[in-house]
Amino acid sequence: MSMLAATPELSFTELRDALSMTDGNLTSHIRTLQEHGYVSVSKSFQDNRPLTTCSLTAAGKKAFATYIDLLEQVLQQARGK
Repeated sequence: MSMLAATPELSFTELRDALSMTDGNLTSHIRTLQEHGYVSVSKSFQDNRPLTTCSLTAAGKKAFATYIDLLEQVLQQARGK
């Protein structure tokens, strides 16, 4: 999700390559995020080839921001504030 939070959308191939995941493993993760409403998947064609792109939904952005806030709290506690 952090990669998608940093850009409006990424292709399946970009995600797969950057995360060093197999197609099946990434598909499973994307499906789970999609089922929870965090990721939107779009399928189209580019140069007569299928193109799958992913982007965070509003709920995904909110969930990621909440997660980052939690991490910041953990860091503050670990540092003794």
